[in-house]
Amino acid sequence: MSRLDTEGSAVARRGEATTTGVVGARNDAAPSNISISLTQMLDRREQRVADQQALLSRFGRPLVQLTLVTPGPVKDTAQTRFVFDQGLAAVHQALRLAGHVVLAQQGGYRVTGPEMLMVIDAEPLCIKENMLQIEERNALGRLWDVDVLEPSGASVSRQQLGWPARRCLLCDEPAHACARSGQHALADLQRAIEDKVHAFRNRLGR
Repeated sequence: MSRLDTEGSAVARRGEATTTGVVGARNDAAPSNISISLTQMLDRREQRVADQQALLSRFGRPLVQLTLVTPGPVKDTAQTRFVFDQGLAAVHQALRLAGHVVLAQQGGYRVTGPEMLMVIDAEPLCIKENMLQIEERNALGRLWDVDVLEPSGASVSRQQLGWPARRCLLCDEPAHACARSGQHALADLQRAIEDKVHAFRNRLGR
C-alpha cells in the first residue's frame, strides 16, 4: 500500500466517508523523470476539470485541489513527490484542526505531476482562509498550489478574502505576471525551488 493510499485509509478510519482514497494515479511506481509535452499537460488539465465536475455533482460540497508549482517539462520526480507529500500532510492537518470533514479524496502521483482532489464539508471561504494560511506560513508553501472550488465549480480567489496575489519565487512581483512575461530563466526558477526544498530537508534532518 502506498503512502497516499494509507492517507486515504486514515480518513476512512476516522469515520469519514471516502471514495477509494487514491484512484487513477501512479502511486507505487518509481518517479518517471520524463519530459512532458504541452499537449499532455493540457489533456490532463481537461481531465482534471472533468474529475472536479464529477465530484462536485456527486457530493455538492466544496473541493480542495492540491497541485505543485513545478516550472519545466519534468513533473514527476523524487523531489516533487516529497514536496507533494509534505503539502498533502499540511492540508490534512489544517482541515483537521479547523474541524473540516474530508468526505472523499482522489488523486496521487502522475507523470504530469502529483495532484489531489478532496471533497470538504465546510464553507468555501473558511476553507480558503485555512489553505491560504498554510501557503503563506509553511516553508514549502510557495511550492504548493491549493485551490478551493465552490459547489458551483467557481474558484474562490485570494482577493475575495483580502489577500494579495501570490508573489514570484524570485522577485516581489505577482507570480502570474512574471510567468506570463517569461521574466525569469527556467534554470533560476528551478534553482530557487531546489534551494527551498534543500533548506527544508536540512531543518528536518533529512
